[in-house]
Amino acid sequence: MMGNEDEPDDVAAVVAAWGRTETWLKEHAPMSRATLRPPATPEQLAAAELNTGLALPAGLKALWLLHDGTHEMPAHLAAFEMMAGYQETLALPLPLRLRWLWDMGAGSELYPEPPDPAGFGREPGYAEMLGRPLPDQILWLWERGGRPLPALLVGDGTEEEDLNTFLHGEGLLRIDRAVDLHAMMVSTGEWPGTWLPFTADNPDDPYAGSFLDTGTGKVGHWGLMDMPSPGPETLAEHLSRAADALARGV
Repeated sequence: MMGNEDEPDDVAAVVAAWGRTETWLKEHAPMSRATLRPPATPEQLAAAELNTGLALPAGLKALWLLHDGTHEMPAHLAAFEMMAGYQETLALPLPLRLRWLWDMGAGSELYPEPPDPAGFGREPGYAEMLGRPLPDQILWLWERGGRPLPALLVGDGTEEEDLNTFLHGEGLLRIDRAVDLHAMMVSTGEWPGTWLPFTADNPDDPYAGSFLDTGTGKVGHWGLMDMPSPGPETLAEHLSRAADALARGV
């Protein structure tokens, strides 16, 4: 396993930059925030190091210990808005919104089991959840279902979101997908073994994204049809610039 004596990423800076990003998502892009998966485990990180032969930089570990990438999401959540009865459904209690979704037959592959509205009421913390803001309600339901949640649950849809693509137009990769992509690109001789992808334009079907050179601690851009280009930024700088861009609305 390769070592990295001079860790260039400041873990505190990575966590702070991500915190700014997630605060912005909570206020402006609750659907995207709801795509974030639970934290990775130390065992997952250890397996990634074993499978890649790399010592993961502390900053990247810190990032994945916040969220192990993003959940898969339907490609066009805005389609829900065109369903008959959508606007009327927004006024219903949250469990009934779920019931409406299943009754409409939307997302049957993602949601194989119909929800039991009454069952939510038996969950610990249900009553407290009802008094919280809608994004918090979404996350509460997410934690109990483990499945992507539809656009129906996030409000009136007046602001369009590009799901999963809030890191310079890219989304955070799951650890296992990052490892698989690393193996593929290294096996073809297109990448040096020290490069590890951590974002993609489409985390469910990566075509381009960003990688971290675990040897130098610098972030670069990759694309399946483009020549990879190492860059000058550390991971903390890359995430901080993304948070700045969100705050400026660019």
